[in-house]
Amino acid sequence: MWDPMDPNRFKFILQYVQKKYTVLPLLEILDTKPVTKKPLAAISFDDGYRDFIDYSIPIMDDLGIPSSIYVVTDCITNQSPTWTFALDYLFFNTRQVQIHWTLEPDFLPEQFRKNTFVNRQELIAYCQKLKQHIKKIPDEKRKLLLEDIRNSFNDVSLPGNLMMDWQQIKQLMNAGVEVGSHTVTHPPLTTVTNVELHRELQNSRLAFFNNTGICPRVISYPVGSYNQQVKDAAVKAGYDYGLAVNQRIYKSQVHDDFEIPRIELYNEPFWKTWLRIKEYV
Repeated sequence: MWDPMDPNRFKFILQYVQKKYTVLPLLEILDTKPVTKKPLAAISFDDGYRDFIDYSIPIMDDLGIPSSIYVVTDCITNQSPTWTFALDYLFFNTRQVQIHWTLEPDFLPEQFRKNTFVNRQELIAYCQKLKQHIKKIPDEKRKLLLEDIRNSFNDVSLPGNLMMDWQQIKQLMNAGVEVGSHTVTHPPLTTVTNVELHRELQNSRLAFFNNTGICPRVISYPVGSYNQQVKDAAVKAGYDYGLAVNQRIYKSQVHDDFEIPRIELYNEPFWKTWLRIKEYV
């Protein structure tokens, strides 16, 4: 399941990063490509959950570390979590052990057609595999699958008050936090139609402008899903940079502006985090 990083672990990682890197705002690095004695680093977040304000900001302010966050505009406007969070939450909290599929039998590969489970452990293991699969299927098929899951697990209500609101986003921007787009509804962008791709990119910029008076310069691709078509659409929509998640260090002479790599960190023992970043220090 979606597992927030423990605040103490987060602070420890940031203190380590401060020792090994020069930490700057992401746009400063991308715009000016400064030369420093230590390697450069930028700290970024996705989605727009309220715990960014409750936990992350106080720690980063205390350490003097800048940050950026990329938010899903419909989730902010409607105060609803991302579909990836919702999927995990439903599976982990339902008391049901059966999914009532209304889809045609060949809608899913055979390994995912199971609908009855012996216990919760089997159900959760199934969820973890299904989640990876549905990140790659056409967006319309994904929506139908999620609808069946929501209807099957109707004993669960999604929690409220998880997301930041637009007023809080404006306060973050006024405090110097870089805020950018993570699309309108958080779909894997390689799975949507061309029309939906442009809507996700352009309407998120419009939502930002309508609510903050500023258009975001950076798009963070949901679940790291992008290809050349997505990059071209991001250029057309007016973004300056596109962020990926592919566990590689950014090299300005190698990576184009719409394929900026990032190293994703998790709520895990520090030695695992160290292994993820050790070759870059």
